[in-house]
Amino acid sequence: MTSTLPPAETAYLAAVLDRLAAVLGDSLLGVYPTGSLALDGYAPGRSDIDLIAVVERADPVVLEKVAARLSHDALPCPATGLEFVLYERAAVAASGTGAGFALNLNTGRELPPKVGFGPGDEATFWYPIDRAISSQQGVALLGPAPRTLLAPTPFAALLPVVVESVAARLHADLDLGDNAVLNGCRSLRFATERRWYPKRSAAEWAIGAVPEFGPLIGAALRSYARGRTAGNSVDGTQARAFLAVLLGRLDQHRHASATAARRAD
Repeated sequence: MTSTLPPAETAYLAAVLDRLAAVLGDSLLGVYPTGSLALDGYAPGRSDIDLIAVVERADPVVLEKVAARLSHDALPCPATGLEFVLYERAAVAASGTGAGFALNLNTGRELPPKVGFGPGDEATFWYPIDRAISSQQGVALLGPAPRTLLAPTPFAALLPVVVESVAARLHADLDLGDNAVLNGCRSLRFATERRWYPKRSAAEWAIGAVPEFGPLIGAALRSYARGRTAGNSVDGTQARAFLAVLLGRLDQHRHASATAARRAD
């Protein structure tokens, strides 16, 4: 995974690991990539660096030091930003769909800064999805294989979370852009094949699955490839219609999964 990254990102990951080890010491159990970084879909100029860390115990004072040492001011991130989530071992030892984090840090040149010590009132669906991607991919930057610490969540339990993620974007009073379209493609492919794929390959697959939205998905791919600074060139009305169709498809998969689970019992 890291061998395909640009040198600046590779050096940055090494520096992050060094700082985590220096601050957390023996409490640090594992560090795992997630998102595009884990899925071999990292796009320079567009992707964030998404990392999950697991510790034995999270001391509040130590977590503040971690956040300070990893801030963009202290360690400039060569990607568009760093999304770093830290969990205590007990919070992820059993499968679940909650947030459960001890530290949630967003920092970087194109990310609004955020530091959270424990879940608040924000949306929680991204956290189990990211943990599932790490668990699926099996890549460890430090420590044992992800599944050793990140208990896999069964498909039937995770699918409603995926549905929620699409519904939240559809019903939010926000302009929908290329990322919403590509995340929707990734969600539909997960619901169909029970596996996570990078955004580009999921979108190319979705063109065949929902061909009526092929032009929209193609526009989203081209916009995504130009990077964040180029702006978004996806029609918001079409994107909203696309997500509405996806939500119906995902609901069908959810009902089928729930029916199959009841029959198995």
